[in-house]
Amino acid sequence: MEYDLYSQIESFNTKLTMNTLQFLMQHGEMKKFTRGDVICQEGDASESVYIIVEGAVRIEKTDPFGNVNTIATVKSGALIGEMGVFLNMKRSATVVAHKDMTLVEFTNANFINALPKTPDITVRLLKSLADKINMINQKYTDLLMKNSILLIGVYLLSLVEGKSGVQEVRLNIPVVLKQTGISAKRLKSVLNVYLRNELIGKWTTRQSEVVFKVKAAELRGFLKGISAGS
Repeated sequence: MEYDLYSQIESFNTKLTMNTLQFLMQHGEMKKFTRGDVICQEGDASESVYIIVEGAVRIEKTDPFGNVNTIATVKSGALIGEMGVFLNMKRSATVVAHKDMTLVEFTNANFINALPKTPDITVRLLKSLADKINMINQKYTDLLMKNSILLIGVYLLSLVEGKSGVQEVRLNIPVVLKQTGISAKRLKSVLNVYLRNELIGKWTTRQSEVVFKVKAAELRGFLKGISAGS
């Protein structure tokens, strides 16, 4: 590769050793992308690993409701695709150029061969794996909760449609769980969110029903706020 790549790699947030720099230049392929370009797609085979040299990418994931959510933005020095090398799995997320950028692409074989020879990449890899697992788990949990809040909120509004003021609502739990596809535990968590925000009153349980009062106008405004922040 050209010397220009060497100078770009030296700008990484964490300095790399000379052995690592030499390996990158010998075995990697430098690629450039413009803003909005898809670098790899969720569900694709994991055949390569990337190191961002310059610029940034968005990590996007599609949730069970079909919404595309940005779960992270990562910048120069970050590893992308390393999980697929070891887990032999398809891409777990879509990677999109957040702005014009440059990265170095490695085949899986070249990346694995690099690890015994480049301890600093190994350390970077282990930290990257740990950070990504924690980040993805938390982000995905948050996204599922937000979608559940919206889903149950719309469901409640459909029950009081055309009515004003505070209205009593009766939720048949088995019916709600079947129609929305969420768990009883998540439904309770959502109702607690509404309760903390004073959108509903305290509920009582009568056999398979949950009964409470809902402030329709306030709930509608609350849901609009969450939706606007998606």
